[in-house]
Amino acid sequence: MVKAMSEKFEERSFPEEPEKFYPTQHLKVYQTSDAGQLLICECRHCLTPLSIDVVFLTPQNSKPKPKNKPDTQQDDVMKCPNCGRVPIFLEGCAVQSIDQLPSSPWK
Repeated sequence: MVKAMSEKFEERSFPEEPEKFYPTQHLKVYQTSDAGQLLICECRHCLTPLSIDVVFLTPQNSKPKPKNKPDTQQDDVMKCPNCGRVPIFLEGCAVQSIDQLPSSPWK
C-alpha cells in the first residue's frame, strides 16, 4: 500500500531553520609585486584599520606541508596590533607584515 505524499511528510513537522548571517568585513586588495599583495582591512573584532602585506602561496614559492602538522606560523604573525586577536582569516597566503593605519578608508 502506498501512502499519499501528505501523509508521509508534513512541512509543519520540520520547521525551516532561520538563515544565519555573518558579519561583513571591508577589504581592499592591491598588487605590490608579482607574488605580493597589500590587503587593507579592518580588524573583525575592534575595527582597527590595518595594512597587511601577504604573499599568496603557489607551488613555485611554497613547499608542501605535512598532513597532520598544524600551521602555527600564521597564528604567531597574524595578530591585530590593537586587540591582539586574529583580525581576518586568510588561506593560501603567508603574512609578511601587519601594520595599523592612522584612519579607516571606510569612515
